Amino acid sequence: MKRSSVGFTRTALLALGLAFAAPSGAQTQGNVTFACDRACLGRVVDAYFAGLVANDPALVPLAPGAKLTLNDEVVAPGKLFWDQAASVQSRIDIANPRWGDTGTQAVINNADGSQHVYAFRLKVKANRITEVEAILVRNAQEGGLYDTRSLQRANPNFGTRIRPAEQDSYYDLVAAAEGYWRAFNTNGSPEYHRAEFWPGVLRLENGVRTTDVSVAGSAPMSAAEQFDLGYHAGRNVWDLRYPVVDEEYGVVMSFARFGLKSGVKPLRPAQAAERLVAEFFAVRKGIIFDIQAVMVNRDEKLPSAWPPDYGPTRGGWAPVTCNRACLTGFIDTYYQALLANNARALPQAAGARITLNGAQTALAGAFWPAAKTVRWRFDAVNERLGDTGTQVVIINEDGSETMEVLRLKVARGAITEMEILRCFKGCAGDAWWGPEQLDPKPSAFLQLPIPPAERDSYYGLAAVADGYFRAFQTNGTPDYHPADLMPDTTRFENGTHFTGTVRNGAYATAAAGFERGNFIGRNLWDRRQAVIDEERGIVLTILRFGKVEGVQNASSVTAYDRIVGEFFTVKSGKIQEIQAVLVNRNDAEPTGWDTSWFGPGPGGWKNMPTGQ
Repeated sequence: MKRSSVGFTRTALLALGLAFAAPSGAQTQGNVTFACDRACLGRVVDAYFAGLVANDPALVPLAPGAKLTLNDEVVAPGKLFWDQAASVQSRIDIANPRWGDTGTQAVINNADGSQHVYAFRLKVKANRITEVEAILVRNAQEGGLYDTRSLQRANPNFGTRIRPAEQDSYYDLVAAAEGYWRAFNTNGSPEYHRAEFWPGVLRLENGVRTTDVSVAGSAPMSAAEQFDLGYHAGRNVWDLRYPVVDEEYGVVMSFARFGLKSGVKPLRPAQAAERLVAEFFAVRKGIIFDIQAVMVNRDEKLPSAWPPDYGPTRGGWAPVTCNRACLTGFIDTYYQALLANNARALPQAAGARITLNGAQTALAGAFWPAAKTVRWRFDAVNERLGDTGTQVVIINEDGSETMEVLRLKVARGAITEMEILRCFKGCAGDAWWGPEQLDPKPSAFLQLPIPPAERDSYYGLAAVADGYFRAFQTNGTPDYHPADLMPDTTRFENGTHFTGTVRNGAYATAAAGFERGNFIGRNLWDRRQAVIDEERGIVLTILRFGKVEGVQNASSVTAYDRIVGEFFTVKSGKIQEIQAVLVNRNDAEPTGWDTSWFGPGPGGWKNMPTGQ
């Protein structure tokens, strides 16, 4: 140990080249300059390795109060390293410059001639590391499998730049990794859903090949065959996370805990192993191309140091406390109170945060006395998260109609969040009004459940919705990426039937506007996948429609600033129907809601979304 301090001087940072670069605006991510770009993040990782080899955390630019874990235990800086580390034999680095995330898998040469497998991720803010999550595996006893001979050189599949127009989106990549874990958790059951693999996918676990080789005396099986044959039946993969997503290289770093489902007996001794895993997935065209994992034994009874993403908990999925009927009951009560113009009739929302068209309001201020009856309605819910999304047409006393999207968050028997987007005729221009064009009742796509084995996953649904807005954001540019649309995808905006129908004597498709570049200059920002209903294959996205700074809009139609609630029905990864309610709201006016979702901010990709 050379120094006990963990501080890092400004002079040292400048020597590493960790200086901010001036940002610039862009419609796509391709021309955005980040505060700390890939090269800058690489130098931070270099500094971390310098501290590792010197066994000196003072060489690492740690932020005050940085959270550090080793094998899922919170540790002091000095515990991240070890005395014998002498050099780096090989390393794979991925990064997400927008969020300051890095992920690394490495083989470390020790002074005694041994080698350790070391994986870690960093969170970098203002050129300081605020999070370190590391896994160290020294032998087979610690990791179950162990052989560093296959890891002496970095695998180029995890470090090759992909052309922007061919890159999978952030959520395409997450969905591919999630699909792998989903196959683990459903294989051997009636709800089995296959993971997407390229033929001949190689999987290394602590350097040991576990695909297309005999395992525990079995015949060689590919990654797909292992799931198809139920080889991993009973396994529970839980506390899933996707902390590093590298769109440029097409790689996801996912962390997970391995155990067994409650009440399940292992099929073989190895299946009983309880582990913490950091898995790299190389993905091409939404399909897993290569897998490389680092794993260490970790008792399931021990807590996780990091909060999980969407997925199972220890032993399986947590019980649902408010099911679909329970959640739609809250929606029913809301509309009963609205039609009665009586906020006191909805005591469940007494403590809720409420916005109407982006402005904070009391519940009474969200009602109006002329509302008479609801003539058209559908609901989407996520039972596990307590989320609901609803679209309605309301008939008023004078015979006029009002359209509304309602989002609720329900927790512990109460409504904690209420977000309302409401449009009367003229609120978004005459071209965007036509509730009479809606079918007499919502389509079957909006109302019927999908068989469990045929459902798209949570992030699979998010990726499809996000891909629609990616097409908006990239249309008319070299980075254009088509949305996942059916040939007859139908789209309604404030009731007006825009696509999947005949307009002006010709059949209008949802794809045509993107293909022609009709939406150049449009910025789809502060995107929130607010409600994801796996049972019915529906996503409610709430977002802002605005302008990209410095880009001329394709037409006056695309120049409006708006807040939009957009429902997508998705089947087998394709959008079938789109229902949207949109109201005008200037880009400069806030909506009162932060977003944790990946995407552009006001003015384009050069800015971060609200709350990030």
